[in-house]
Amino acid sequence: MYRRAYLWASDGTRLITDQQTATFAVKQIVDMMGKLMRSKAPLFEVDSRHQLSFVRRTTLGEAFLLSLKSDLGAISKHFPAHRHSPYCTLFKRFSAPVRFLFSGNKLFVEDVPRVNAAIEKMRAFAKGPALGGAMRNLRRCEHENGKASRELLLRLREGYSKLLAIRLDFGYYSNLSDKGRIFAQSVSLKEAQQHRDRLLSYLRRGPLSEHLAGYIWRLEYGLEKGHHYHVAIFYNGQALAKDISIADMIGHYWRQTVTKGRGMFFSCNKNKEMYERSGIGMVDRSDEEKWEAVHEALRYLTKQDLYLRFRPGPRIRTFGVGGPY
Repeated sequence: MYRRAYLWASDGTRLITDQQTATFAVKQIVDMMGKLMRSKAPLFEVDSRHQLSFVRRTTLGEAFLLSLKSDLGAISKHFPAHRHSPYCTLFKRFSAPVRFLFSGNKLFVEDVPRVNAAIEKMRAFAKGPALGGAMRNLRRCEHENGKASRELLLRLREGYSKLLAIRLDFGYYSNLSDKGRIFAQSVSLKEAQQHRDRLLSYLRRGPLSEHLAGYIWRLEYGLEKGHHYHVAIFYNGQALAKDISIADMIGHYWRQTVTKGRGMFFSCNKNKEMYERSGIGMVDRSDEEKWEAVHEALRYLTKQDLYLRFRPGPRIRTFGVGGPY
């Protein structure tokens, strides 16, 4: 996950946002808390040598202290319409009394008992029914979306000897205030849904529709980016190639026709070098390594629910699968 994301203003100015820093902090906290709940030993101990006392910390203790430095206020600010992971909520609640004790990279000997006591409270609460129920609900949603994605990919692999995989992000140009604050355009959820429907209609009925194999989309929201979509599109690789050109064609349709110039897009296919294992472009049915990369790329679209789950309202879909066609 990148710590910063690049946005664009309508005049072409590139804006650097800290929204991804907040996303990274959430993942860091949730991953650390998952390990903490599975551990039993103290993270910090006081040791003495040559009549001097010092704090001995475990690797997990280092991760805990790093999480204490996270800006929890910025996380809430950037994701006001999200349900945060119960692990993140648990950390925020029980770390509050000790957050002020840690400054820089130093934990004082006299503060070790208070920090360890806070950690034990987290472990004790995690054994109760409340946290377990909340985590099961999150995992159920992630499992259902993940199952739908895996089933689509399985049917596509069985039905096509080659697939052309395209990954696009669709959003809207951001604004920059006189004070340098980045804020999203005023695009309502209803408008964003209408734009999504028009885009999907273009995929199903547009110039390349006869070669469409399937697609997956996910709706997200951020303070600086507003509503935006992560979309994976699959075409029959026996009929089409030139994934970069096709991605640009779809992106320009979103920007110019669907959103009337208000929208912007990012083509992952044009930036394959950004990814260590690329699950985009041409994918042959027999290429196990490439197919694993495809699955890995799409796991992000479902697993993110375990960290931050966008909740726009009841009965509003934030995830969808289409195909195979």
